[in-house]
Amino acid sequence: METDEEAIDYADLGRELASMLHGYPHGNPFELLGRIAVEVESDPASRSGRALTVALWASRWYVKWQVTDAALVDDLIKAAGRARTVLEAAGCAAPGEHEHPRIGGDPEEAGDVVVRIGDPEAWSADDDPAWEPPDEDVDAYACPGFLAGLAAEAEEDLTQVRAERFEAPATEHLDERLLTGDGRADLDALITDIERQKGSTIDPTAESAALWAARRLLGEARPGERASLALAVSHQAQHCAWGSARPGVVALYRESLRTFDLSALDRPCPHPEPHPKIGTRDVPRLARAMTPDAARADDRGCPRRIAAHVQELIDYTGGYLGVEEAPA
Repeated sequence: METDEEAIDYADLGRELASMLHGYPHGNPFELLGRIAVEVESDPASRSGRALTVALWASRWYVKWQVTDAALVDDLIKAAGRARTVLEAAGCAAPGEHEHPRIGGDPEEAGDVVVRIGDPEAWSADDDPAWEPPDEDVDAYACPGFLAGLAAEAEEDLTQVRAERFEAPATEHLDERLLTGDGRADLDALITDIERQKGSTIDPTAESAALWAARRLLGEARPGERASLALAVSHQAQHCAWGSARPGVVALYRESLRTFDLSALDRPCPHPEPHPKIGTRDVPRLARAMTPDAARADDRGCPRRIAAHVQELIDYTGGYLGVEEAPA
């Protein structure tokens, strides 16, 4: 898709949009969404800007569940806000002369409306359109007053998505439970909460505890706490894909794990035995074994083993967020 109106193949764009909304995108959906944002923001009143305002509006729920890049959501919100402002100022193209249409949730319908606005001649020439509109009034679909309402709805919904999906919940209220009187992390209480995460559905208590541990790692964690805190975070991070965790939560997990000292990876292990694999169920037990008061007489608590596990989770969460490729 080009920014030059004449170069846009609207029929192809409509099919690409519909395939994305169905969940089986023909192309790269994030590139498509980025281009939609650029086109709409650059000139919402243009033919392409108005056509792609429909595409932006139709994409908002796909964005909610599939986009993990907060910057892309911000770009779409900005584009929707500019479209709302410009199209509201333009107003209805023919007050009283047409009724504003309704667009449903059918992906083919949204794709065809985009084509209908962007290239009405090509749409009219199509002998077998994916969706038959209730009337033939192209101007009603392209009306700035009608599209201003779609832009406003997209801006409102995406702003809510931004807050719900990309802002990690506060955890200050957990200080009373997870801090001791002398300001140390109560690792036993923390791991007890983390252990509530057992199935694929995200457990809210475990998630809150992991977020608290992540913020502790980023702030006032004492040296003897860091391994157990990192393992607590990693335990919840392992469930991010299974439970479709919110990107803002996973980003905080990843940010905290990246503060962990990984220098042990550059040193040989102080024992001859190979490291046993750290499974999901092993992490809470290992986190308890890494507390300052625990005795570690074998290779389970080897610093190199812990560092390798943390690095694996950094890579894994990066893959989930689209920052880096997840390990195979």
